[in-house]
Amino acid sequence: MAHEEPDPMSGESLDWLEEQGSIADAVDEDQLEDAAAEAYLAADDEYVPMDDGTGFLLVGGAEGGSIVSALPSGSILAASSAAPAVTGRDEALSGRLPILLVHRGGRHGDLLPLVMGQLHHQYGRSMAVGTVANLPAVKDEKLRSFFAQSSVASLRIADPQCYRLDGEVLRLEKEPIGKRAWEYAPYLASPEAADWEQRVLDAQRQVNASLLLTPGRALDPDDPQGSLDSMFQSADKALASMEQGERLALNVTIPSRWLTSEVLRNRLLDEILDQDHFDVLYVRTQWSQGKAFTPTEDAALLVGLKKLANLCQDEERSLLLPQTGLTGWFALAHGATGFGLGISGSDQCFAEYVFRRGRPGQLPAQRYFERQMLHTVDRASHDVAKSIPGYTQCECAYCADLLRNEPWSHVLSALHHLYSMGALTAKVHDESARPGGRHAAVRRIVAAAKKWTSGLPLGTSDLPRHLAAWDQAL
Repeated sequence: MAHEEPDPMSGESLDWLEEQGSIADAVDEDQLEDAAAEAYLAADDEYVPMDDGTGFLLVGGAEGGSIVSALPSGSILAASSAAPAVTGRDEALSGRLPILLVHRGGRHGDLLPLVMGQLHHQYGRSMAVGTVANLPAVKDEKLRSFFAQSSVASLRIADPQCYRLDGEVLRLEKEPIGKRAWEYAPYLASPEAADWEQRVLDAQRQVNASLLLTPGRALDPDDPQGSLDSMFQSADKALASMEQGERLALNVTIPSRWLTSEVLRNRLLDEILDQDHFDVLYVRTQWSQGKAFTPTEDAALLVGLKKLANLCQDEERSLLLPQTGLTGWFALAHGATGFGLGISGSDQCFAEYVFRRGRPGQLPAQRYFERQMLHTVDRASHDVAKSIPGYTQCECAYCADLLRNEPWSHVLSALHHLYSMGALTAKVHDESARPGGRHAAVRRIVAAAKKWTSGLPLGTSDLPRHLAAWDQAL
């Protein structure tokens, strides 16, 4: 597929660059980013065979992530191992492998199929890859093309984002539904229509989503029973209109109070327990976040996520936690089936909206995800960390260019982050063969990170304070 122009940049897509400069500064930086993206897309097509003999997976070039039935004449066959067969939707939802959901955000979505293909090639025997794209943010034809290229995705989810209608329940930006959202997602204009659920499902079908979602209006903690009843009535309508071969997930959007308050949490879990005809849950939780890319250390929220994941595991239901980043990865220890993240900070956490005034002239922050630390730090702290004995240098394809070239590429740094989260997800599965399963696997990884980072000479803002809370929760 030819390189497409980036989607128009919304306010939330700036948070990879937030806390540094004005919007004008960010756009100037994005022009440099486009050059880095173009370089990756301009690379030669590179193929690896599928080990089930069904074709060849592109792991390089503009069509990266695609699977073709025959090797094109004159093409390059990579001198590496074959790629595993793609896990099917229903097998992925069985929970045998943990699922990494890659979110398609506002920019550089054309690079994500390539990353997913590389992740599947390297780690596809230890995890399943899925992808999430937001219907109100992308034209149908672009989203269909994106899903078509994402051949290795076991799950293709077109999120209707109906929670944008619930600014009185959630903390959203002033106008959560902009002009393009009304155009791309016309169902948002008719939530009172008798066939509204059908319209929401049809919008997902039109882009070839493989896992459909109920509308997912936000649950109001100040009207718990009323909002729960409304959600399940809407979900039942959606379920009644399903067609043969389709799969539906219960789409739940909640402020964090639903998980941090024992009374609200018990009511939510009891209702979920009673609704046993929904065997897949897609739960988005909004919580406060002081700094982008920082996992939660809220003990009450961690307990709530644990209780939710435990229930789903005990009841043999698949729990997907979109837009949760490292916090979602942590929930794999307690029974979550999968979690999601993307390039921008808003895809790492469904954070309560807080207006941040830019400071003109300040350069964008140079962030780097330290897998060994389970934390994102600034470049100066990365330089400190790599000088410490025992540091393990990342060997992903993105770091080779990121760490040796100037200017700093935020895109390559973000792709490194995605790839590293794939490696961590696969490690949970590989380690789960030892006693204690996934819970013990996550506990060992967290304990090792906590031990290694103890005493590192880092700035206060770069200390992984969440590790202590996680260690205690495990």
